Amino acid sequence: MTSAEATGPAAGRALSRTDALLVAALAALLLAVWLEPAGSWLAEPDEARYAEIPREMLAARDFVTPRLNGVPYFEKPPLLYWCNAASFAFFGQSPWAARLPTRLAGTATALLLALAFGRWYGRREGLLAAIFLLAAPLGFAASRVNLTDGVLTFFFTATLLSALATLRRAEIHRPTAWLAIATGALAGLGFLSKGLIAVVLPGGIVILWALVRKRLCDLAALARPRAAAAFLAVTLPWLWLAERAHPGFLQFFFVHEHLQRFATPAASRPGPITYFAGLFLAGFLPGLPFFFCGVRQALRRDPIALFFLVWFGVVLVFFSASRSKLPPYIFPALPAAAALVACGLASSNGRWIWAFHAALAAALVATAAALPAVRSAVEANGLSVLSGIGAGAVLAGAALALAASRRPFAAASLAGFGWAGLYAVLALAWPRLPLATDPRALAEAARAAAASSNARVVSYRAYFQGLPWGLSATVPVADYRGELEDWWLPETARREIFWTRERFWNEWRSGRPVVALLPVRDRDDFRDATPPARFLLCRSKYCVATNAPER
Repeated sequence: MTSAEATGPAAGRALSRTDALLVAALAALLLAVWLEPAGSWLAEPDEARYAEIPREMLAARDFVTPRLNGVPYFEKPPLLYWCNAASFAFFGQSPWAARLPTRLAGTATALLLALAFGRWYGRREGLLAAIFLLAAPLGFAASRVNLTDGVLTFFFTATLLSALATLRRAEIHRPTAWLAIATGALAGLGFLSKGLIAVVLPGGIVILWALVRKRLCDLAALARPRAAAAFLAVTLPWLWLAERAHPGFLQFFFVHEHLQRFATPAASRPGPITYFAGLFLAGFLPGLPFFFCGVRQALRRDPIALFFLVWFGVVLVFFSASRSKLPPYIFPALPAAAALVACGLASSNGRWIWAFHAALAAALVATAAALPAVRSAVEANGLSVLSGIGAGAVLAGAALALAASRRPFAAASLAGFGWAGLYAVLALAWPRLPLATDPRALAEAARAAAASSNARVVSYRAYFQGLPWGLSATVPVADYRGELEDWWLPETARREIFWTRERFWNEWRSGRPVVALLPVRDRDDFRDATPPARFLLCRSKYCVATNAPER
């Protein structure tokens, strides 16, 4: 903190104004997270998938077995599905309701980080951590996109902060029993969000931190029977019910979905060992200069900063070593990175670091403007004005932060406003982008055609996640499996959901109305069909066609 912020006859008033500025910047970022204009349809494939599964839970009144298009889907535990199903029950089936639990989790993660980190370092430092968590592109996405990883990140963060509080109390010989029980229960909820990584990684982080500090004896405060009992009380009921309903589930869930996914390329999600390091550098752009300052402070044996460094490092190394890689896997590392940013920024007041931040913001805008795909998307979707406002907001925020660099908390607030402006523009632009408009248009075209001719809707050689979500019905899939595993289905259900190509064409030629969603690459299969195919709508990847004559 600079003397201008901490001393002088108006110190009390300056402190209050700075706090208010930090709170306002955090509120602006949260507003961008919650902003959802009309037409903000769910993206393919993940958002639509994690909306369709809870819709089917509600329709079947079965909250033990997650189903995707009528097929048991045990790739993930059910906590997000339960939350989304509750949201649909209260607010109806809509994209906003589907994203509500993720937004609540993202907001809670930021506020929890602000409160916990603020307790250890100071109120302003806690607000800094929350601001830079949400200012990061990946942090913004984690807080609003309908994915299991956002809910996981909250419980991952809550588990580790509860464990840290337990160990810190153990060091000074204060009671820890209730905190240990809370840690076990939070780890159980994390397990129900994404599986074993919510237990294995926090456990590894805590043990490694204690080992580095030569405080292994403090781990006894967490290794309590009641903490283990709390974890089991949260997790065992669903595991037992799922195994009873589907014998063999436990082997599939723990071996296939955990061990094989990590150790083998079975999930077909490869990437180099540097995949997540590069993703972090791009996805945590606003906080990068201060992050490395925070790492330096952690290496000086600041015990709390060291905890967050171990947290970040364990998550990064673990997923870098995995044979299965997707961008959201890095989400649980972001709160730790944001805490390190707060450590680094609060301990540095050099103008150069804010110049680095401004250069990164300018590089982001220049790179986006130089990419032909971005320019064509902006022009094609009428986003020139919005994109100019977003670019101007982030550049203005960076410039104002640089001008205020002698007051790092004020500078961070100004930068936060700039990034909030950019993300608000992205939220407003989303309903105009094909990623949002195409899924809705295809589903509505299929629904309208089916309603007008009383036709059967079939997905041909593809599975489009938004189709059953848009139709509120299971859709037969012809000549395709993809992620839909039929292991748990009885034979009658298997035949009804999974059609052969021959069955599809027999149905097409039967004279009964059929509406087909098909990949653009398979249009040739329909050109000489009998009866002739009538293409109702085509987008970049999919078309909707019917055998029914035009009325």
